[in-house]
Amino acid sequence: MSDKEQHYPLSFSSLKAFARSPLAFIHYKEGKRVETAAMRFGTMVHRAVLEPERYEQSVVVYDGTRRGKDWKAFEEENQGRDILTVKEAMDVRACAERLMAHPFAGGLLSDLSEAEKPFTIEQCGIPHRGIIDGITSWAMIDLKVTQRVDHHSLQRTIWDFKYYMQAAIYERAAVLGGYEPESYFIVAVESAAPHHVNVVELEPHYIARGHLEWERLLELYRAWDGKPHNDHETTPGHGMMDAPAWVPALDFDCDQFKG
Repeated sequence: MSDKEQHYPLSFSSLKAFARSPLAFIHYKEGKRVETAAMRFGTMVHRAVLEPERYEQSVVVYDGTRRGKDWKAFEEENQGRDILTVKEAMDVRACAERLMAHPFAGGLLSDLSEAEKPFTIEQCGIPHRGIIDGITSWAMIDLKVTQRVDHHSLQRTIWDFKYYMQAAIYERAAVLGGYEPESYFIVAVESAAPHHVNVVELEPHYIARGHLEWERLLELYRAWDGKPHNDHETTPGHGMMDAPAWVPALDFDCDQFKG
């Protein structure tokens, strides 16, 4: 087994790390995983929405301070279960209720034929694995818990986190699994109250871009020597930072602010 093969199967998250640099990929694969509060909350919302029976069986709520003998005894009695505070449980429930009450999101989520569907596939001779959030008779669903779901913020999130490439990978897995999805939806809910919801369908050409980036990354991975370089993350020296291209231009002479 080569140094690179020991990291098989790849996942969307590991490929996203490799897109930053081989150094980031090695850190993702071999570093200690630390679950942040935001990650844990997102996991709980996913479970409450996509696997409600499992959520009820695996989650308990503790009403009190997480210290002292009462807490220790409760923790001991509930080993293997996820313990939430009253506020955490209320926030998870609020997100789930807002999603199900949304006219379009609620319909999609109520029509799932598969939820949390694991897959293993090969692409360009490299094994991959992942979990598809939801599949209906005609669509795929990717549930996201994020800070902002207004169109501009969600558009930026999808681009920055390469969710369009995730769509390409997962759509390919679904087709290989015998499904025929016509559409790919990102169903997004805000983590903070009042938990706004937005649903967007990724355009086919955007997913096609994801396919191209996916295959380009796999070409880079196959050519990679297995060492933890950071060559396609940073460049020597420093660079200049300007405002984004989408920021409206200002009509002024910048020389007046010098000196």
